[in-house]
Amino acid sequence: MKKPSSTILSKKLIKPSSPTPSTQKWHKLSLLDQAFSNIYIPFAFFYTKKQLDSVSIHPTQISHLLENSLSRLLVSYYPYAGRLKDNTVVDCNDVGADFLRVQINIPISQALEKHNNVIEEMVFPQDLPWSNCTNRGLVVAQLSYFTCGGIAISLCTSHKVGDGHSSYNFFHDWAKLTREANGPKPVLQYVQESIFPPPITGTPFLSPVCTSNKDDCIQRKFIFSLQKLNKLKTLVASTSNVQTPTRNEVVSALIFKCIVAAVNGKSFEPWIMSQSFDLRHQIDLPPNSIGNILTSTYISIASEKYMTLANIVTEMRKEKQRVSDRDNVEDNLFLKKFLELATEEKSYSKVQNNMCNFSSLVKFPVHEIDFGWGKPAKMNIANGLHNKVIFLVGNLSGGVDAFVSLSAKVMSAFEKDKELLEFATAVPTF
Repeated sequence: MKKPSSTILSKKLIKPSSPTPSTQKWHKLSLLDQAFSNIYIPFAFFYTKKQLDSVSIHPTQISHLLENSLSRLLVSYYPYAGRLKDNTVVDCNDVGADFLRVQINIPISQALEKHNNVIEEMVFPQDLPWSNCTNRGLVVAQLSYFTCGGIAISLCTSHKVGDGHSSYNFFHDWAKLTREANGPKPVLQYVQESIFPPPITGTPFLSPVCTSNKDDCIQRKFIFSLQKLNKLKTLVASTSNVQTPTRNEVVSALIFKCIVAAVNGKSFEPWIMSQSFDLRHQIDLPPNSIGNILTSTYISIASEKYMTLANIVTEMRKEKQRVSDRDNVEDNLFLKKFLELATEEKSYSKVQNNMCNFSSLVKFPVHEIDFGWGKPAKMNIANGLHNKVIFLVGNLSGGVDAFVSLSAKVMSAFEKDKELLEFATAVPTF
């Protein structure tokens, strides 16, 4: 295979098509916004030459379309065109979003047929995914051209302004405005400090700094077909008290179990599973709410005899119900564990070695992001932030795609696990 390389064709700032009103000059960060590191959440979508040809659009036209729609989008997503002033507010000064055009010197077929960490990273701005935002915009977009046609569109959005749900909304709304040139701009609800007010103190809440460690971290993609997924659900339902396990529950449990086996080998150590949990439904917020409106759930497996699919799913369901309890939500009890780990670096580091971190996007139709030339041929989430990080997304067949980041040593054992391969297919690599 030809060694892939890329060339930056252009960089520019895309400003909102109309200025942000003075009444929206300051975007105040909630307690949860302040508690998150200022890192970039990276998503990318791939579209083939055949798709572009089907609507008679030339690659040179695409940049113009995307820049115009992004400019109009930023009128609604105005904080993303601003700059973080400190850890309490965003100055909505309309400086703009970064937009890059990049040429990648391989055909898109090489990116679609197999999963290669080098290629997957090239569709994102260099060294940006999962890094801490410093002197860049709060949203950075990249349009990548492949030789022989085909493109990738990536988006890195600041976690300081919004969570994964917010990032999906941004991508979805950008695609819709590109597809429907005369369509209405999205109407959003910014939570800011109205739901999770920061403590009243003389100094800002200090944001934790996440150190991205990808030196010994490789990503593999595993596909759970609908047929295999239903088989896994049936197995879990027949052996646990959870009679209707979800896609997220059974896939997370299986991956967690297999990672622990790959790390522990013959000697068992206690492990923790962390899962991101969207709180919009629990606190009666609409899907168009923008901000960090989530917490994390945690389950601990202290003994090898409890490291079974049935027990893991049962514990996951219990934790989900506990976090969903209205009294806990109203008393902000779900925040205590989250904030403890977010603000106490030593505590977080201590458990990180024996913790698997899961984020699920299965409820979002990510494979239907259509800019006007059809659904993506592939989507990707950048490798990182560190190893033992897993992202789940639904696929067009109704199954689940799992993006698993592990150290090379652990991945070598994990991808050979017989129980995993009974239900999942590893995407080939090169």
